[in-house]
Amino acid sequence: MSEARDRAATGPPVRPRGWARRHRALLIVVVVLLAAAALTGIRPWESCGAGLHAVDADEDSVGSSYVCVGLNLDSGPMREDDPLGPLEKLVKGRNDAAGDNFRTIVVLENLTPDRKVDSQPFPFVRREVQGAITAAWPKNGPAGFKLLLANYGSNADHWRVVADEIIAAAAAQRVVAVTDVGVSSENSRALVAELSARGIATIGATVTADNMNTDLKGARTENFFRVGPTNTDEARAAAGYIATHGFQRVMMIQGNSKEDTYATTLAEAFKSSSKVPVLFTKAYTPKPLADTSREAYLRGLFRSWHNDICGAKPDLIYFAGRGLDLGALVAALAGDGACEGLDSLTVMTGDDASTLAGNPLELNKDIGVRLRYTALAYPDQWDMFTADPAYPTYKKNYDNFVAEFTGTHGFPKGELWDGAAMIEHDAVAAAVEAATRNVSADPVSMPDMVRTIDCNSAVPGATGFVAFDQVTGNQLDKALPILSIDADGSVHPVDLVWSRGRPLDTKPDCGR
Repeated sequence: MSEARDRAATGPPVRPRGWARRHRALLIVVVVLLAAAALTGIRPWESCGAGLHAVDADEDSVGSSYVCVGLNLDSGPMREDDPLGPLEKLVKGRNDAAGDNFRTIVVLENLTPDRKVDSQPFPFVRREVQGAITAAWPKNGPAGFKLLLANYGSNADHWRVVADEIIAAAAAQRVVAVTDVGVSSENSRALVAELSARGIATIGATVTADNMNTDLKGARTENFFRVGPTNTDEARAAAGYIATHGFQRVMMIQGNSKEDTYATTLAEAFKSSSKVPVLFTKAYTPKPLADTSREAYLRGLFRSWHNDICGAKPDLIYFAGRGLDLGALVAALAGDGACEGLDSLTVMTGDDASTLAGNPLELNKDIGVRLRYTALAYPDQWDMFTADPAYPTYKKNYDNFVAEFTGTHGFPKGELWDGAAMIEHDAVAAAVEAATRNVSADPVSMPDMVRTIDCNSAVPGATGFVAFDQVTGNQLDKALPILSIDADGSVHPVDLVWSRGRPLDTKPDCGR
């Protein structure tokens, strides 16, 4: 057969399709993933485990180019060189041994804090997880409990991802409750409200904003509870301290970000609680900046108020803002020059100051500063309660916690100083008790069981007895230590007060 007839018989040569046409489906997937990453910051190709999604991070301030947000179903790392690694390994080992009839408690926090923008430093977060572990797995406690860590990232920006993952896993994981919640913000409020709408109980530990138990429209979030105080509790305690210690010229500085409900509700609560007139108020609005850190910016801003403060000559400044911002204020007061007639003053604030403690502070320079704050908990707080007949009971409960924390789990006792482990322990202990009382493993049955933890059926905790108000979900009669921070960062007890002026009462009308 001739060459011409060959071509006629076989037709023109077939040209192979281009790569894009042959892999059209794959190309579409890649384009979709890239578009999603551009819009949301989520990078699904990173090495995050089940229930987690990778998002971009500032490697200089986080220590990783990405962090994992969502529900950590595998108890694996949530960033490169994750400093939570040893605790995640411990949690995984315990979870694997929980058996088939397990119940799950979720610990929700910003587990990968960004040093440039987040107020809670990593050591505080680590201690919260240690407290959760202590409550979930006491030496002679009920068996069959799991812990899962949930990370919503800086400012709870990825709250929707976390909510979706918790809701999706709730039935299969037999979720008892979501605990901790981290910081009070509009995002964390939205997350809690979403979980509540799906019948999932949340037990807050460190969230103190009064409006955390309402959604963004102001409606009651029915399935939210908390073991910590409210900002009204803290402001009332501070107002009492200020009045009884003879302060007469009070100034307030407040954070004014609508997103940060901790600062805004603390300011509102102090205004309504103060027994001493507030001379005037200065407000600031912290914002992420491209060219400088939040702390450096606020130092400059607070220095610009020097003449205002010198002119007012307050003997006390009430600071309604984050601990990170308080450090900037103290530095500005101490290092911006003396004020005629104002050699020293007291600065008082809320519990977020605990994130500032442990670090050296400039308190004794141009203007001497005495720093006080209302704390969530303190390891030696019951030593200020020895005269009360109830002291032995509270001290015994605390000592039992310490024995589990240091003995059963081998955590250093020095980790207790800021109260983070204590308050998260009590949130998880309440969840464990509610689950133990419940004959059902269905997550939607749990809120009613949490409500059974009332003043007649309280849970013994490290920070006192835990009992929830049946209307608000707030804790009843919370003990509030008032602490000082010295220039070397050390913390010392000043007083112990109660949110309702008395320890928990167990009479039939105790909830009123």
